[in-house]
Amino acid sequence: MMSTSGKELFTVARIFGAYYELHSAETSYVRAVLKGKLRLKQSGDRHPFVVGDLVYAEPSQGDWVILEKLERKNYLTRKSDFGDSHVLCANLDLVAILASLKEPETKDGFIDRLLAASFHTKIPPLIVFTKADLVSNEEREQKEATYRALGYDVLSISMENLSSLAELKKHILGKTTFLCGNSGVGKSSLLNHLMAKDAQRVNEISQGTKKGKHTTTNSLAVFLEEETVIIDSPGVKEWGVLHLDQDELFSSFPELSSARANCSLEYCCDLGPSCQLLTAIEKDLSESRKKSLESMLESLEKPHRVTRRDHWSKSTTKRY
Repeated sequence: MMSTSGKELFTVARIFGAYYELHSAETSYVRAVLKGKLRLKQSGDRHPFVVGDLVYAEPSQGDWVILEKLERKNYLTRKSDFGDSHVLCANLDLVAILASLKEPETKDGFIDRLLAASFHTKIPPLIVFTKADLVSNEEREQKEATYRALGYDVLSISMENLSSLAELKKHILGKTTFLCGNSGVGKSSLLNHLMAKDAQRVNEISQGTKKGKHTTTNSLAVFLEEETVIIDSPGVKEWGVLHLDQDELFSSFPELSSARANCSLEYCCDLGPSCQLLTAIEKDLSESRKKSLESMLESLEKPHRVTRRDHWSKSTTKRY
């Protein structure tokens, strides 16, 4: 990263209260605060900065001061309630969706929601099934094949067989990757393994400021060798998709792409009795994927909404 006119380009590694932990290859970790005019700027998000943001900062009286934020190339959002859009991280190359095959088994709905969210950011997803040692090879291969047939990159790992991590390491090398999964999928064990060999030491700046309990986001960027960055997040129970509309949800399902492309009415999605999309939903979606789509549609407060999964082909309930 280059320094110009006393400024240096950093990546936001962590946020705690009014303080920011920044990282650059040259300076390593520093603590920073926002310049006054940046603090006054309004934002519709929970926080104007997120882990992964690129910022210019300069030293000032022991700390550093953030002067400006660069435009994001992308960002990942979840939204569970109106008025509560939560941007989790920015400037990603990959979204690694960790899903445990057992103890506990990750629901397909969680995977499908995150696939929908990443689709509209154009951030490539990678589905990583964990705890592969707890199921039979047949069960693991069937799970992999389901999503691989839809065009997604899929792999399985086991912390009991560290050689299984080789392919994952190839995928994340030189990239900024967001690790996301439910609690209990083995994310912490995976991250600890990756950090044990390659990670630079993360400064415990929050200990000095005692602001950790006021954390806005618990996400943390870990900087490994060869420009590999992993953004870790807390375990997520449900991925809200209220920032997407009905048509955006349909478009995120590759099984429906042909029906959408052949629709004679652009931006229709009325799901009328002769609708090709409705036929494709019934014919081409697996039972699990159909359930995921229904769940996402039901979470949207929209004028047109399908409310009964067993009535896909019979009616569309309008809510006003």
